[in-house]
Amino acid sequence: MSLTPANHQSVYESLFKHSHSIMLIIDPETGDILDANLAALKFYRYSEKELLAMKTHEINTLSEKELKKEMKKTRSNKRNYYNFRHRLKNGEIRDVEVYSGPIAFGDKQVLYSIVHDISEKKMAQETLKKSESTIRAMINATKSMVYLFDIKGVIKNLNTPGALLFDKSPDEMIGKSFKKFLGENDFSRLSVLVRDVVENQEPVSYQKERKGRYYDVHLYPVFNEFDQVDRICVFANDITDLKQTEKAFAAIETAGAICHEMNQPLQVILGSLEIMKMTMEKNDPNLTLINTLLSQTEKLGQITKKLAHITRYETKEYVKGTIFDIDKSSGVR
Repeated sequence: MSLTPANHQSVYESLFKHSHSIMLIIDPETGDILDANLAALKFYRYSEKELLAMKTHEINTLSEKELKKEMKKTRSNKRNYYNFRHRLKNGEIRDVEVYSGPIAFGDKQVLYSIVHDISEKKMAQETLKKSESTIRAMINATKSMVYLFDIKGVIKNLNTPGALLFDKSPDEMIGKSFKKFLGENDFSRLSVLVRDVVENQEPVSYQKERKGRYYDVHLYPVFNEFDQVDRICVFANDITDLKQTEKAFAAIETAGAICHEMNQPLQVILGSLEIMKMTMEKNDPNLTLINTLLSQTEKLGQITKKLAHITRYETKEYVKGTIFDIDKSSGVR
C-alpha cells in the first residue's frame, strides 16, 4: 500500500493538508514539489497551482546542485535536519529549519519535509551580543521556551513558556540554579553541554524528552565585552507533533506492507478450505474443524482489509505501554 491522495485522502486531510506545520512532498530526483499543504501555501504566498509547478531550488537560496546533494543524504537516512534560507513569492528571505525523511508516494520513494520558520529566532541570536535590554525584549517576544543563565547554571532570565515547562512562573525561577528544577542527572548533562559551548564558542543542539513530550533544544553562547562566553541562551521548541507525524507515516507504510504480504496466501488458504468443504460429507467429523478454519481465515482477511484502509495513527493500552490500534486507525468498520 502506498500513501497517495487517491487511496488515503483522510490521511492527507488529518496529517498533511490541514496540519498547522508547513509541509512539502518533494521528488528527490527532479526536485519537483509534488504536494504542499495549506500552511505551506500561506507561508510561501503562492497558489497551489503555482507552487506545484515549481522546483525546490526556486524557493531555496541553495543552488539546484547543492540541494540535490543534500536530498541524497536524506534519501539514505544520513541526515534529516537542515537549516536553509527560503524565498517567498514577494522575494522576502526567511530562515527555516527543515526536518525531512523518505516515504513511499505512489510507486516511488519521495521526501517529506516539515518546515519551521525560525527567522525570529535567527534575528534574536544576532542581537544577543548587543545589550541586556535587547535580550530581555527578545526573550519575552518569542513563542519558543527561552532561558538565559550564566555558565554556572544560575538563571538570569526566561520567558513565561519556559517557566511553564516546570510549572513555575519566571519570578519563581530567576536567580536560582537550574539544578533545582532539572535534578542531578539532567543538570550534569547540561553542565557538560555548557562547557562545550564555552570552549568552542559555538551553538550546541540536542533533543530531549520530558513528561511524554519531545523538545528540540539549542544552546547559544552569549559574549561579554571581552568577547568571552559568560552566559548561555537556550531556545527549546516542542516537536512532539513532528514525532507523532513520523510515527503515523511509519505505521501506515508498515500496515501496507503487511497487508500486501498477507493477502495472497490468505486467498490461497481460503480457496483450499472451500474446496475441501465441498468434497466432504455432511456427517464428516472434520467438517467442524474446516468451518472453524474458514471462520478464522475470514477474520484474518478482515484484518488485512482494515490494514489496507488505515486513515490515522491511534494507539491503545497494552500490557507494557501502548500498541497500534488497527480498529481505531482504519476507515473500515
